[in-house]
Amino acid sequence: MTMTRRQLVASIPVAALAAGLPRGATAQDGRKIVTFWFGQANSDGQAALRNDLVEAFNASQDKYLLQLEVKGAAVNNLLKIALVAGNGPDIVQTAGPAYLTAIANAGQVLPLDDFAEKYKWKERFLAPLLNTSVYGGKLYALPRDYESMHLFYNKELFKQNGWKLPTNRKEMEEVADAALAKGIIPFGAGNADWKGVNEWLMTVFFNNVAGPDNVRKALAGELPWTAPPFVEAVELSKAWYNKGYFGKNYFSLTIEQSFLQVVNSKAAMAFSGTWSFGTKSYGMSKPDTVMDVAPTPTLGSAFSGSLVHLACGATLSIAKTSQNAEGAAAVFEFMLTRKFYETMNRDWPGKWALPVKDLPPEMLSGIGYPLFEKTIANLHEAFSKGQYGFTTWTFWPGATNSYLIEGIEQVWLNKITPDAYLTRMQTLFSQEAREGKVPPAPAADGLIPQCGCSRFRRC
Repeated sequence: MTMTRRQLVASIPVAALAAGLPRGATAQDGRKIVTFWFGQANSDGQAALRNDLVEAFNASQDKYLLQLEVKGAAVNNLLKIALVAGNGPDIVQTAGPAYLTAIANAGQVLPLDDFAEKYKWKERFLAPLLNTSVYGGKLYALPRDYESMHLFYNKELFKQNGWKLPTNRKEMEEVADAALAKGIIPFGAGNADWKGVNEWLMTVFFNNVAGPDNVRKALAGELPWTAPPFVEAVELSKAWYNKGYFGKNYFSLTIEQSFLQVVNSKAAMAFSGTWSFGTKSYGMSKPDTVMDVAPTPTLGSAFSGSLVHLACGATLSIAKTSQNAEGAAAVFEFMLTRKFYETMNRDWPGKWALPVKDLPPEMLSGIGYPLFEKTIANLHEAFSKGQYGFTTWTFWPGATNSYLIEGIEQVWLNKITPDAYLTRMQTLFSQEAREGKVPPAPAADGLIPQCGCSRFRRC
């Protein structure tokens, strides 16, 4: 996985999973080389990439040889330079549609429509996910996974204290205050190793306070980010931070350290993503005796019930200068096989949950991870029905999202007001909207405009 805001696992040093063969080369057995650069992965991930992807693909046919290199945290910068120079890998993986927009607009990746027709990809993928990579009526990437922010909680701690799973802001604050009174951190959280944790939280606040309909309107340019629902969302995030709901060491704890507070009963809950299932030390693997997980409940008056958040964790494209586009497409098609889906999710859960209609989550029932199986099944159903909010890393344009991450700390630390924060966000968003940098996203009917417009509404 590229080093993204969703990477929860501890990484290991840069390593290569295949010999460093030159781009466009042919192997000794005559097979054409397909190159693929990856970011960081923990030991489980490295093993899964080697066994379930590289070796399995290479053994499945005799025409292509996949070469995958783990480049480490520098992969994004390396990829940018390589694509401009025309010597990058055949398979281009980005951290999501918001990152794909720039390289698609720069003409650095191929439209996949011909391959999509050949392999029936448009009919097979869930439309809300696939359509996030459609620009100007052309498909530039496949979604590698789907994910969402969820409420993770220590169910034993809840049972011991007689707490009920919160269903709204009032109940959430009651549990949080009760936890504080007992010296328990309400929400395990820390961004010492990845500032993107800030946007995980803000994805929850924007959607679950302001409501997904208002977020939809703001992304479409129909409602400014300075509108009252978003002011309320930012003010609540500040209030919770100042009350100590995220602990006293938010800026000094790593992601893993903070999440393990929940596992070890030092914290009651955590707002985190479905990628958390990929780290076994998080205490959620079989028999799921410590942790439980639920969609995040409403935190405002804009809607009732709970909400998942539509996210594509990574996209897969083919470089414009690839010398083996057919081979890259063959790798994509291999990833859509039942065997790969099952083995990769068994060995590295949450990292490659392909949003494909003919790979339903029920197929994961045999991997021995019931909590993960249940969560992915619920997510698949919600996305299929169009019932979701919107994650910042999938739908906010780059500069706007960077400021969302950096600026919210200034709000929490009382250096700027929520109004000033949202005014700056609106300025950046308006500029990026004029430049066509807002990622496309589904309208209420789940469709993407085919005119090239990056709005929710269709022309």
